[in-house]
Amino acid sequence: MKKNSFVISAIILALGGFFAKAIGAIYKIPLTNILGSSGMGLYYLIFPIYSLIITICSSGISVSLSMEVAKCRKVRNIYNEHKLFRVALIITFLISLFFTIIILIFSKTIAEMQGNVNASIGYITISPAIIISSLIATIRGYFQGIENMVPTTVSLIIEQIAKLSIGLILAHRLCVYGIGYAVVGAIIGVTVSEIVALIIIAINYISYKGQLRYNYRNLFYKSKRKFNHLGLIKNKIKTNKKILSSQIYKTNKDAVRYSTKVSIKKLLKSSVVNTLSSIVIPVATMLDSFMIINILVSSGFSSHVSTALYGLSGGVVQSLTSLPIILITGIATTLVPSLSGLVAQNDTNEIKHRTKFFIKITWVLSLIMFVIVYVYAEDYIRFLYGDGLDSVVIDEYFYLVRMMKVNSVSIIYYAFLQTLISIFQAIGKSFIPFITLLVSVVVRTIFVYSLTGIVEVNIFGGLIANIIFLIISSSILIWNLKKYMQFDMHFMRELFQPIIVSGIVFVFMVISDWALKSSINYFASMISTAIVGIVIYILWIYFGNVFSKKEKKYLNFSRKKVMKSLK
Repeated sequence: MKKNSFVISAIILALGGFFAKAIGAIYKIPLTNILGSSGMGLYYLIFPIYSLIITICSSGISVSLSMEVAKCRKVRNIYNEHKLFRVALIITFLISLFFTIIILIFSKTIAEMQGNVNASIGYITISPAIIISSLIATIRGYFQGIENMVPTTVSLIIEQIAKLSIGLILAHRLCVYGIGYAVVGAIIGVTVSEIVALIIIAINYISYKGQLRYNYRNLFYKSKRKFNHLGLIKNKIKTNKKILSSQIYKTNKDAVRYSTKVSIKKLLKSSVVNTLSSIVIPVATMLDSFMIINILVSSGFSSHVSTALYGLSGGVVQSLTSLPIILITGIATTLVPSLSGLVAQNDTNEIKHRTKFFIKITWVLSLIMFVIVYVYAEDYIRFLYGDGLDSVVIDEYFYLVRMMKVNSVSIIYYAFLQTLISIFQAIGKSFIPFITLLVSVVVRTIFVYSLTGIVEVNIFGGLIANIIFLIISSSILIWNLKKYMQFDMHFMRELFQPIIVSGIVFVFMVISDWALKSSINYFASMISTAIVGIVIYILWIYFGNVFSKKEKKYLNFSRKKVMKSLK
């Protein structure tokens, strides 16, 4: 990847993902009003297991495909690219089909174990989405391997729009028959939105492949034709009817084409460990769905109140907190193909430079996102939900604001965790995050069980346990990364300076927001002070020598490069 184009890819995916996540957050506002906190609790009982299954079916294969395709790109071997892609689709389909059947058979048993048998119909309704979502993730993995983030971004946005429109309509129409039916309507919206996303990204792939073939045929007739938008040929190619595709796509003329057996081995070699490291967090979330409601009930809360608290924590708070983290997700997703190609070329210096750059970007962004969410948690909730929250079952506004403030700390560590896991996956050390997360999640489970059972702590126990889990796992991974990469961070300039700047911005936001609220409404105060604070922060960080000259070049890109990456 040339110069800073990997940064552009990250920005495209981050902004698109942020927009898609914003639509998802907006979707949950009217959905919460329709379903109520109890209905949201039922709705979010289903998704931890659904997310875990999707992770098992596609995450490892998707990351492995992205890595292998990136390596094929470096040696210009398009045959192996598409061979790996076809094999990955078949593997994903077979695995997801197996888990779909399992869910259909054991839906009632799973729901009973979670403490609410009404969730069984939800599992049956969402089961077709397992296959569809897994196939989508695989196709996205291919596009990420060729470092084209546009299809992923477009499909994400359209998926969220479809879910918002269809899910809300069905939930609203079916709520007259009861909350259970309304939840099923919302889940049907999820399944339909996945179908729409699959169609969109499949069209993107067919269009891309057709364009590729068209350009290759015209190579023989147009001597000055460039393939820059595909990243295949950088220089002008002279007309030669004897040119073969192998000469175009690979630098080594002796490179062999992968057989199906070889493709399966290459994909499964790293996908198993990648899957194991990816499923630990979904497993932790799934354990919450089995533990938290039952622990709250055993400590004296009613089943109705326990489900409502879990719905606010797992559904609303986690969703709103994850909204700013999606910016880091774009960086983490781009990391894998960006570093994998360099690993294939054994470019150690550039790997170190980019790794250090990505870590600093993660640190800088996560600090300001934490500050914003913590300072404006109350205004954030008031703006999004307004009068939609009630106090019939529990004081929803009281709990939401406090849960948001507590959970805002997790933004920093979760952002780091995503980036660090992606780095280890790209350099072929996926077993390190897997072992780290496995040990950390055991500690997390112990804290969830012990803290949630305390009546005064209740639902906050799960949030505190999650923060402890993130701190432990991130710290261990940072230590291991320094050990393997052998690079140092300048503590004062690169690590401590962003803390000082974010602290100053924090004080500015709190004081100015308090002062302005007496003269203008809370929303105008929140927006104006947040924008000024962010601008101060970005300018101070950029000109404060947090980033080196080479790293600043990564951040400087022209309109021409941006448009080129969109093609």
